[in-house]
Amino acid sequence: MNGMKFPRLRSLIWAGLCTAACLIFVACNKPGSYKKLPPAAARQARLDWNLKTLVDTYKTKGNTDPAWDEPALLALTEFARVRSQSLEPGEPWKEIIATNCAEAIEYHCDDPMIAYLHARFALSQTNSPKVFTDALCKAAQDLQQSGYPSIRKFYAWQRAGEQVFYTYGYRTNIPTEFDRLMIWPQAETDFLEALSDRTMPPEEAYDAAHEILEVWRGSFTHYLVLYESIQKRLPPATLNDPVFLLLEGEANIAQAWQARGGGYADTVTKKGAAMFEEDLAIAAKVLTKAWRLNPGDVRIPTQMLSVELGQGEGRERMELWFKRAMALDANNYDACIKKLTYLEPKWYGSVEDMLNFGHECVENKDWGGRVPLILSVAHDRIYYQYIEKSEQANYWKQPEVWPDIQTAFDRFFELNPYAIGWYHNYAWYAYHSEQWKKLNALIPKLGPVNYKYFGGEDEFNRMLRLAKDHSGSPKAEENK
Repeated sequence: MNGMKFPRLRSLIWAGLCTAACLIFVACNKPGSYKKLPPAAARQARLDWNLKTLVDTYKTKGNTDPAWDEPALLALTEFARVRSQSLEPGEPWKEIIATNCAEAIEYHCDDPMIAYLHARFALSQTNSPKVFTDALCKAAQDLQQSGYPSIRKFYAWQRAGEQVFYTYGYRTNIPTEFDRLMIWPQAETDFLEALSDRTMPPEEAYDAAHEILEVWRGSFTHYLVLYESIQKRLPPATLNDPVFLLLEGEANIAQAWQARGGGYADTVTKKGAAMFEEDLAIAAKVLTKAWRLNPGDVRIPTQMLSVELGQGEGRERMELWFKRAMALDANNYDACIKKLTYLEPKWYGSVEDMLNFGHECVENKDWGGRVPLILSVAHDRIYYQYIEKSEQANYWKQPEVWPDIQTAFDRFFELNPYAIGWYHNYAWYAYHSEQWKKLNALIPKLGPVNYKYFGGEDEFNRMLRLAKDHSGSPKAEENK
């Protein structure tokens, strides 16, 4: 970076498209151009590639030994199935990976890929975040020195970086030993090297590109440089592949909102507004083309909701793309969050619209996953943005608020009975709503406690004391 200036993304894209228009036409009629595979064939091709870069590499370049080969291969094969979205409904893939990695490690397996999977899936959840951080960073370093492909090294550094952030936060909080590892630059280098593998399925390349670009959202100049590097490494035929059109659309959306800024309309500069409009127009064009090529990709209509939020052509258009997104994935939480944002008073709706949609997310029996929790998110946003500061202290205690929270979480746990991590959220709301009976019922379900979520260990212990003190109070009996 060093003070150098880089062209904006749209000029890069337009330059590429202007010179590549004929390439697309020619590529469509040559081997290697975009051809939509049937879903089963696409999954098989992706599975074959993942087996090659995991199982086959272990056999030829991994640290093999008859003592642990069988569980190691079972873990790697299951992980390949996970990466390829080739699982059977209800398949306990995490347990399969965890138990087989643990068995291999028990036999003193020292293969770095097994160590990485063990750190991700088999370490006890009662360990501290630092234990996970140390394990993932060690696995990434060992994988870097191994014969495994660059894509596997990339993901190891990516997960290590995510865990460092979770454990220590940003910049000055990160201990020197982790800072010296140069985690994100190494992840970026390995990913760009991985793109030289022309056998990599487009979906694999997209997934990795999407993840590494998201890391650099906060440093947008580097985001553009990295995106340009990715574009240069993609073969010309991919210009007409919908998954890379999706990536291009996402990049233009990111640039548009970066140019605009996150404030209200009266804070947007004239130049920022012009860039915003231009970038969103490109995104809309690219994503519409991607949708024509592959109307089965739920990510495309989900991203179009961000385009409509900025362009504001009307609620009918928003509802069209929202319905398309939910028809493809009835658990599409991201699409629901984007619609909720659209319905906020600062955009095109009202508090009433937000709550009505939140209730729909709970009551619609066709929707699942985390979708019912949209109602609680609606209340969060109302609390933080749309009521007076003087009213915030009592917001969660209002009689109409708690029934919404309870309904949302009860529906969520009905659909997701094993999602125990969300009991933290439910307990937080119960505490602030002074629903003592419910809080006392939830505390034993919390499992390993994330004290940060409650404001630290002292605040969590204070919550426990208050819950205990009120366990026999008349109000607790009322809150049955």
